[in-house]
This record gives sequence, C-alpha cells and structure tokens, in this order.
Amino acid sequence: MRDFEDYCWRDVVSDNERHIYSAYVRERAVGKRPALLVVHPGTAAAARVPPMWTGPALLLISEARRRRIPVVHSMPTGATPAAGLAPKPGESVCARPCESAFFSSDLERMLKRVGAGSLIVCGAPTSGALRATVVEGKSFGYKVALAEEAVGDESPFLHKMALFDLAHKYGDLMSLEELGEQLDAKPDSIEKSKA
Repeated sequence: MRDFEDYCWRDVVSDNERHIYSAYVRERAVGKRPALLVVHPGTAAAARVPPMWTGPALLLISEARRRRIPVVHSMPTGATPAAGLAPKPGESVCARPCESAFFSSDLERMLKRVGAGSLIVCGAPTSGALRATVVEGKSFGYKVALAEEAVGDESPFLHKMALFDLAHKYGDLMSLEELGEQLDAKPDSIEKSKA
C-alpha cells in the first residue's frame, strides 16, 4: 500500500500540516461485511463536477456486483443517476434530502437490512455530499473506505482538501487497486457471511 500521505493532496499540503496531522496516520483497510454506497450528485452539482470520477466509480460498482457486495445508491430528490451509474434492479435507492446520505433518510435501515458492517463510498461532490456522508458514516459506527479515483468535485483544491481531511479523520483512502487488494484479502461477501 502507498505511503499514507502519497495521495492527491501532496502538492497543496505543507510539510508542517502533514506533521500536525501525523497523529492520524494509520493502517488502512476495508472493514468487515462492506456495502458500496454510491453518492450521486444533485442535478446542479452534476453539471459542474468533471465526470472523470464516473469511470472509476463504474469499475468499483462492477467489482462490488461481481463480488456480491450490496450496492446502495444515495440520490437527491428529483436527481437522475450519474452517467452510466444507474441502479440495477434489486439495488437499494435512498432519497437524500440534504448533503449527508444519512440525515433524514432511510439509509441506516437499508444498510442494516443488507447486513452491512462497513462502507465503501464513491461519488461526488467530494467537498459536499460525499464528505458529509463519510463523516456521518463514521458517526454511525461504520468503518469507511474510499477510492481516490472514484470521487470528484468541481474544485480541484476543495477536492484535495476534503480528501486530506477525510483520510486523516474519518475514512481510509486508497487507490482502486489498493481497495481491490483489500477486497481480495477479505473475500467473504455479506451474502457468504450470512450463509
């Protein structure tokens, strides 16, 4: 696994800031019984966020489906799914009335229904709905993992700073490849663990 600080923020975070946050450096991993949570941007945000995150997110979603990891979609009321990332039949869709996918929604009930013990989160915008969701996911007791390539924001600077903060305090940031290696090391899906 890459060094804890070897991610997208390295060109905007000073050595002094990295020193201040060094107490948060830890081993990163995907938790037990993960569910994949796709945080779809609202219509206005979707128009402003460059779509580079959607290809990697689709790879992550496809891998979760292949491994029989439950996929849950969080969508603002009235929004359409991000391009190519529409829910498949049988996947839960949770209406999101505000930034966090957890607040005033049925997400916690849906995650309990599928037996999720941890989360893998992808989506956009990084500095908005995704960040709020990861923070609340930790508050609800979930171990949260994110793939660096599968999240996006309209502002490159806010994207990097949000990921820096999330990675140090709220979730485990990895590349898609590293996340895949973590899943390979824990091949038991929720379906298998219930059997």
